[in-house]
Amino acid sequence: MTAHKTPAEGQHVESLSEYVHRLAGAHGVSGYTKMPDDTVVYAAYGDGDYDLWTSEGRLTHADGDITSPTWLRGHESILAYRDVDGNEQFDLLKIDPETGAVTPVVDDQFLNVNARQAPTDPNRIAFISNRDRSLDLYTYDIDEGTITKQSEADEPVMGYAWSPDGHRIVYQAGTFDDSALQLVDLHLDRDDVFIDEPDSEQSFAFTDDGDGAWSEDGIVFTTNHETGYRELAVTDGDGDYRLCYVNNHDKYDPQWTDEGDIAFIEARGGDRRLCVLSDGDVTTVERTGMNMDLKSIDGDVYYKHWSPATAGDLRRDGATVVEEGQVDVQTVFPEEITYESFDGREIAARLYRPEDEPLGGVVKVHGGPEAQHYNRLDIVTQTLVRAGFEVLAPDFRGSLGYGRDFRKASDGDLGGDDLTDVVAAAAYLRNRGRDQVGILGASYGGYMALMGVGATDAFDMGASVCGVVNWETTIEEARQYLGDVLIRKLQGTPEEKPVLYEERSPITYTDDIDVPLLIVQGANDPRVPKSEAEQLVSSVEKRDVDYEYLLFEDEGHGVERTENRIEYITRTVEFFSSHV
Repeated sequence: MTAHKTPAEGQHVESLSEYVHRLAGAHGVSGYTKMPDDTVVYAAYGDGDYDLWTSEGRLTHADGDITSPTWLRGHESILAYRDVDGNEQFDLLKIDPETGAVTPVVDDQFLNVNARQAPTDPNRIAFISNRDRSLDLYTYDIDEGTITKQSEADEPVMGYAWSPDGHRIVYQAGTFDDSALQLVDLHLDRDDVFIDEPDSEQSFAFTDDGDGAWSEDGIVFTTNHETGYRELAVTDGDGDYRLCYVNNHDKYDPQWTDEGDIAFIEARGGDRRLCVLSDGDVTTVERTGMNMDLKSIDGDVYYKHWSPATAGDLRRDGATVVEEGQVDVQTVFPEEITYESFDGREIAARLYRPEDEPLGGVVKVHGGPEAQHYNRLDIVTQTLVRAGFEVLAPDFRGSLGYGRDFRKASDGDLGGDDLTDVVAAAAYLRNRGRDQVGILGASYGGYMALMGVGATDAFDMGASVCGVVNWETTIEEARQYLGDVLIRKLQGTPEEKPVLYEERSPITYTDDIDVPLLIVQGANDPRVPKSEAEQLVSSVEKRDVDYEYLLFEDEGHGVERTENRIEYITRTVEFFSSHV
């Protein structure tokens, strides 16, 4: 049964406007580290930007968003990233832990992420960047100021781990499909294939960055080669490996603890459980919610925790360390359900129900497509439920968490059977008595919303946030590694599959849109550029379509700033409420 977090007796029940203002301010922690004196430094939102904080207060007051701090030993400083207005051109900064003074380390026009020191050389940093073409692995010499490319794989680098002696780096080449492990020997200046099984994925970096995957006990990773699910495996330096935990559930981001145990994330419906494997036995540290960004520090496992009532607290072994993401408003915990799609396949979903009889229904479509709807605080969903809507969030074909076959079911078929799964979600809501059903999604979910209102007649209204409008132009304009991923998902280039690109692009169906449409876009979006939304607006404004266009000049791929969130949530809820 759906559970509600209810106000305490006598507590003021806020108006919808008050609700939105209070909910929109919940941002949560965006990275953390621990200094040698045991001080926890974390990134938190305040006054329009993310900065570094400690329990004593704010540490930095820099321009842009400062996130993902890590201690830079030997330099007695903190290494962190800076982003400006969501453009994802991350600079690497060195920050004085006493004064908060910022010194640029790598400051250019590229995306620079996952920066970590070598275990035995404090002057050498590895990081991932798109400075050459796609995402590659680089090392940076702090003293000399030189950057050296280390990876040679054709696939983008998604994460890496240093060897304990600092002489080698194992990295994950590939995102979701056919990923493999490569091994860089820094002394021999070689990059060789390490573990690459056919028709499967070998990975240790999914939502995290691979830190902690290599210890004296070997390299821990996941492989779905044998069962079709991502199972835990350990390999030695020669590439021989053994499965060490198998249960036919997808697992992600394994890493060693200081005690030689393995901490990892396990998918169970909308939850990403935090588990620890020790001597063959598994202990569940966090059973519900979404948990990620694991770090083993001084014998403890730290991580970030989300739930439908929490926007990203920092926790340690099940206890809250930094209560940054708590919300003090009523929220709804979804019910796990399944519904039948067009071919009889059962589709898992989260169902959010309001306390009173619903005004209508909304299908909330996740992004990705290789993602899922997690049990985390979804502020627009919570506000829609607060306004009286029943919301269904499906894990359609192509979603994560249900094994390799299900995840790859949309390959070469984006906007095909996965869209039909979403249409079946609308039918499910109508069968529950919802006379009018809308669709809402961001990124790939925004694409699905546009296809839903253009290529089908299943929806009475739709809202697209940073949604793909034209596959061909998206691939041309987005960053190369994203274009490469999309070409792989579509199984061909626009030149190789022109019919598919046309049939599966929302721009093809703008003449068929005859329901109200809300378009939301960040002007600095590097993944789905503003030009995509402009194509759509240019097309629908020529026709008698009831549409609204909401453009945020200081946002990227999503809506992050509190004042923008307030406007986005308010406009979205008003849009759906005014059309039922």
